[in-house]
Amino acid sequence: MGGMACYTPSMATLKKVLDWLLTINLIIITGVCIYLWWSGRIQIDVSPQSLTVPVAADPVIANLFKTTLRSEVDRQLGVPENGYTPQMFIAAFPGLTTTDFEDVEASVGKYVVVEGQLVHVMPPGVPRHSAVDAVTSRGLDTLLRNLAQRGQIDLAEDGTLTDVMEMVSPR
Repeated sequence: MGGMACYTPSMATLKKVLDWLLTINLIIITGVCIYLWWSGRIQIDVSPQSLTVPVAADPVIANLFKTTLRSEVDRQLGVPENGYTPQMFIAAFPGLTTTDFEDVEASVGKYVVVEGQLVHVMPPGVPRHSAVDAVTSRGLDTLLRNLAQRGQIDLAEDGTLTDVMEMVSPR
């Protein structure tokens, strides 16, 4: 037959070419990153604060915190029928701020701070009922963590619940 022979590279040859291309790409990317870092266009900042992971409070402390908050709301405002809301806690504890309720879980959804305002965000399509905005027990755990972080109180080490309560109570 007078036709041209068809050349098909073997899989081994194709693998060698792809390995070579991958190696060259990695060398180029590494070189560019080193150049950008060396020239100051990329700054890698590792601060000790970013390495600290908030430690959950002891369950006994967390339960005492929840009981104290709820009892004070009950004493000042009366026992709520549909659960405790951030507004109730803020009314009973003037040292609380809206930002303390960031990511606090509600019965349905959670609370976020948008432009300084506390907003209750609910998943779409969930029917609204009278207790959707009530803060859950896990939400109060988050509130305690937020307060400890704001006050730089390490509840796992030397910080106490008294330190947290002094932050939020009237002076």
